[in-house]
Amino acid sequence: MSSFSPNSPKYYQIYERLLDRIRSGEYEENDRFPSDTELVDQFDVSRGTVREAVKMLIDQGYLVREQGKGTFVTYKKIKQNSDKLIGFSELMKRNNIEPDAKVLHKEIITAPEELKEKMNLSDGDKLVFIIRVRYGDNLPLIIERSYFNFTLFEPIYDKDLETNSIYQLLYKHTDTQLGEATQSIEAINAGEAEQDMLNIPVGTPLLLLKRLIQTKSGDYFQYSEDVYRSDRISFTTRTMSYDSTHSETGLPLDITDQRLQGLQ
Repeated sequence: MSSFSPNSPKYYQIYERLLDRIRSGEYEENDRFPSDTELVDQFDVSRGTVREAVKMLIDQGYLVREQGKGTFVTYKKIKQNSDKLIGFSELMKRNNIEPDAKVLHKEIITAPEELKEKMNLSDGDKLVFIIRVRYGDNLPLIIERSYFNFTLFEPIYDKDLETNSIYQLLYKHTDTQLGEATQSIEAINAGEAEQDMLNIPVGTPLLLLKRLIQTKSGDYFQYSEDVYRSDRISFTTRTMSYDSTHSETGLPLDITDQRLQGLQ
């Protein structure tokens, strides 16, 4: 429970009271949260004060606004370990959520210069470019913008990519096995494209995950730039102890991982 602070700003006092209500279970997952007008009446404060309090809860992932529907409690996030390569479908099933997908775009392209370098490709090599929106229990969660090595992807190109996991199709229909993945995560804000695809307001905080995946034989299979709803999905990471790294850097955590510079 949060500790009520009578000397703090009014919006923060309201934030603390609302947070207590959420954590105590007064509002459960997916419950509709009171509107700004209702909260103004409850606390006898201005709409601006209420909006500041609610914005804090949204920014911290306790609430989510759905355009045309209202504000809903969403404090139970889907948790993903960023140090493990796992497909979206498997992640959803582990969280007892029904996965789904919608393919918005699919085409075969000649690899642009930037991706030729990242994926160690030659002139004229082809990629499969796919944009998918991934859903959990019918809620849009992720925008996937992925580039796949055409030679490796070709056997599953015509498969159903909306009801099937790409990784499961790959293992079922080919001999390709996935190896290491290099990832970077950064914070971004939703633009108009994300507004349309994820049904969220422009400016909503999101997470951009850039991922480069190799096969066990060393070929590059996939480069993707996926946008995650930070109010619904969180990432956890593991770092080495300070004692094992202090000879290399003066900081307990080296935030300039050289392996990720190529993904920026």
